[in-house]
Amino acid sequence: MRQQWMDGMRGLAIVAVVLFHAELVGGPLIWLSEVNQELAHYRMPLLMGLSGLLLARSLAKGPRRHLSGKARAVLWPYVVWASLDLTQVCLHLLATGEPLPPDLPRLALYNPSGYLWFLAFLFCYHVLATPLPAWARSIAAPTLLLLGATIGSSDLHRFVTLAGWFLVGDLLGRVVGPRVPGAVTDLVGRFRWGFLATIGRQSVVYYACHLIVMVYAVRLVHRLGVTEPRLVVPVAVVVPLAVGALLVRLRRHRWADALFVWPRVDSTAVTERIGASVPEEVPALAQRQR
Repeated sequence: MRQQWMDGMRGLAIVAVVLFHAELVGGPLIWLSEVNQELAHYRMPLLMGLSGLLLARSLAKGPRRHLSGKARAVLWPYVVWASLDLTQVCLHLLATGEPLPPDLPRLALYNPSGYLWFLAFLFCYHVLATPLPAWARSIAAPTLLLLGATIGSSDLHRFVTLAGWFLVGDLLGRVVGPRVPGAVTDLVGRFRWGFLATIGRQSVVYYACHLIVMVYAVRLVHRLGVTEPRLVVPVAVVVPLAVGALLVRLRRHRWADALFVWPRVDSTAVTERIGASVPEEVPALAQRQR
């Protein structure tokens, strides 16, 4: 029941990210702008907080297993999809006769203006949290939030503030999680998360692929002569979610699974949640596939 709630909230945050990018790519809509302005305060802190909820359980396996799991499940998809994103940008610039970015080598390592920075930040947080005892992480959570509030809008502000939310999730997972009253779990259990939980269970797939798919879907409808945002924005939302669902189905094949988790000879498909660890996911997916 707790996992269903986490999956549903994670799926909700992913949909909020898709809506935000749909406005940027598909065109402005008044109602969507208002929705995105409200969601801006919650979508990324929610994703980071949900990732932090599982930190203590992953750290309990030992530093080596913890970091290797995050390298496979977080760093690897970042490298793969950042490479794909940079490649498609360069190909588009070459096709249109525009010059390549002068800072291309830096962008190949990290592109703060892109959308995959979340995975880069998340991996850094796991690395930084690994040597810290629980009491130090508890103190760091509010400290980083307060520190982030003193930093002007910048990549540093975003990094510090979201690190605080990541550790807030860790703190809640350790202190509040085991003590959630039965009435609360019953109430949560009555809510049907539906497709949001489905997205949340494979959040890394939807997050990694959505913007590239969205950009090309919108370019296609523009070439077909459709430019009205009221028609383009639904395409910008539905198509990436549909392609994400297709990629989830294709993860039973090694080539597709390798897009989202470091390939291992002794495994086929692995269901990876942002913040979850690899070994715990293998049996559940294998059972579902039977």
